[in-house]
Amino acid sequence: MDFTLSPKQQALQDEVREFARTVVAPSADERFRNGRWDKDLWLEFGKHKWPGAVIPEKFGGLGGSAMEHAIIVEQIAKVDCSLGASLNLLQQTNMALLKFGTDERRQRYLPLLASGQSYSITGITESASGSKMTDMETTAVQDGNHWVINGQKTEVHIPQHVQICLVFAKTPGGVSAFLVETANPGFSTLYDREIVGLRGIPMSAVGFKDCRVPADDLLGKEGGAYEVFFNSFDLSRIGNAAKCIGIAEGALEAAIAYAKERRVGDNVVTDFQGIRWQLADLVTRIEAARWLTYKAAAEYEATGKSTVSSAKAKLLACTTAMEATTVAFQITGSHGCFADQPFARFMMDAKLSEITGGTAEVLKNTIARDLLGKPRNPTL
Repeated sequence: MDFTLSPKQQALQDEVREFARTVVAPSADERFRNGRWDKDLWLEFGKHKWPGAVIPEKFGGLGGSAMEHAIIVEQIAKVDCSLGASLNLLQQTNMALLKFGTDERRQRYLPLLASGQSYSITGITESASGSKMTDMETTAVQDGNHWVINGQKTEVHIPQHVQICLVFAKTPGGVSAFLVETANPGFSTLYDREIVGLRGIPMSAVGFKDCRVPADDLLGKEGGAYEVFFNSFDLSRIGNAAKCIGIAEGALEAAIAYAKERRVGDNVVTDFQGIRWQLADLVTRIEAARWLTYKAAAEYEATGKSTVSSAKAKLLACTTAMEATTVAFQITGSHGCFADQPFARFMMDAKLSEITGGTAEVLKNTIARDLLGKPRNPTL
């Protein structure tokens, strides 16, 4: 399989890289320190249609594939992982609308999302439940031509700046997925949460109190939440792998730039074999992770699914990002230990990215299940 970028994809990569370097990077540390979402910068993304990388052109999107999405996320995450994560998180709603939304909802929301004029968040996690949806306590009950939602979600990004929320709730027929407009009187932001990484996309807890949504805002069928969720699962995991690759690249480039100039006697830091071998190992792993990500993207486009390939890509990418950020700290020494340097940001973003979108342990289970089948005793 040939994963060489096409001329059009290469041009896209060059465009995003230059924009990231000149426009995004200068304020990345400030946004991280202050936990600030930059709405104006997101609108600039929208002018390029990057939030709508996989949205068809007829809905105002770029009309690209998983490969274009991975290219964009990697280059943005290289200088600001929060914004790379934002691009990836949005795909959950984009894909849900494309497959399960009504024509009216697609016409209304997708152009706004693709152009950066709006953003969408996902509400799954609660105080006592995570990815196992059957444990959630948020409920939705049908009342005529509406559904009435009650409950809380504790890990929701920038609810103050979004128009719609993709919400998962228990219904009589199982767990279901809904579109909820945040202007709805029953939707509210409860309190802000101080997250340690990805701080450029602040997090809050939100509540739903007798929140009425039209029946047309049920996505798919009642009890069909897993189908809605997994519709975007492989795409978002490809994006998560690309995001981790970007973190690793960004951290090493910043560290190497310093180490090439930092003198130790008659040498600079990068003259020492121990440092050179670490960097050689890491750039090899980064390239391997990128090719795994491209393979997963190609498989996704060909078959609509890449569960195992995307798990392998994300596993290698997230563990490499964690090691790369650690090495970046180590080779910069005391220079990297201050808040005016980007290395703490890279490390915390890497740690959160090792957890979100599938922990390393979950990814290993996915890969092992494909290799060995299900264990006879699933508790082991």
